[in-house]
Amino acid sequence: MKISQLGEIELIKKISGKTKLFSKDIVKGIGDDAAVVRFDKKHYLLLTTDTLVEDDHFNLKWFKPEQIGSKAIESNVSDIAAMGGFPKYALISLTLPKNTNTIFLNKLYNGINKNCKKYKISIIGGNLSSGNKISITISLIGLVEKKNLCLRSDAKVNDLICVTGNLGSSKAGLELLRHKKKGKSINYYLNPKSKLNDGILLSKYVNAMEDVSDGLASEVLNICNESKVGAVIYRDLIPLNKNTISDAKKVKKNPYDYALYGGEDFELVFTTNKNKLKKLKGTKCIVVGEILPKNKGIYLYDKGKKKKLKYGYEHFKELPAHLKMRY
Repeated sequence: MKISQLGEIELIKKISGKTKLFSKDIVKGIGDDAAVVRFDKKHYLLLTTDTLVEDDHFNLKWFKPEQIGSKAIESNVSDIAAMGGFPKYALISLTLPKNTNTIFLNKLYNGINKNCKKYKISIIGGNLSSGNKISITISLIGLVEKKNLCLRSDAKVNDLICVTGNLGSSKAGLELLRHKKKGKSINYYLNPKSKLNDGILLSKYVNAMEDVSDGLASEVLNICNESKVGAVIYRDLIPLNKNTISDAKKVKKNPYDYALYGGEDFELVFTTNKNKLKKLKGTKCIVVGEILPKNKGIYLYDKGKKKKLKYGYEHFKELPAHLKMRY
């Protein structure tokens, strides 16, 4: 069997089943936005890694080198935010073609360093290698107070499902670029921002949390599968930027598909109960659904009809054209 027949989700399960943990200090291994390891009396250590690959995560026709560097940091910080923590250290590994200009490298690191300064991240090492295409892999190490750790597996029946902002904007920008059209959504795709401060604030009140990197549908499915619960998402409650709606019309696409299956918005999706939600101040919280018993299933409620939720973008796996996030 080829991995293209499995897709990213099943491949992770396969790899996870073949790994063994040899330390009692591991609180959470494979299966969340970051691994969690015991550190001291008050904190857990958070470890995450993300890779950006040329022509898959970025296209040099569209991205400036600074934007690639910035996006690489933001995508990793978003994982730390989803755990309720804050970043501390980064290791950066680059694969570069031998004909790469040093000007490109300098600008790439300008983007990296700018965001590291913003988040107070220290770069402590990495690796360099040559290859046919550019790739950048960042391993980020952070901390979270033990009482504020957020996991995908802690959603409770009757929790409300909330998001921190508008969804689908990044996908809308990508589609404009692919169709050689202009629009304000392009900025959301080229210059994504994580929700670190929101994650730290929310961690005191939420049960489960995840960042929206693969679309709302995928993230809700992850939370439900880890928490062994069901869920309903109400399509009409999904928040969309007015530019996302208008830019989707330019390419004859459904903006709700962008929100559900697009990804790279880096907003946070979380579950909490009604009493905790009332106490939340200082961050945007938009209710989009609720957690149900497992036997109720995981579905989208759209115009009076129940539609089964399905995963959005998966590496390795071929998707229908209207769901493709990459190039």
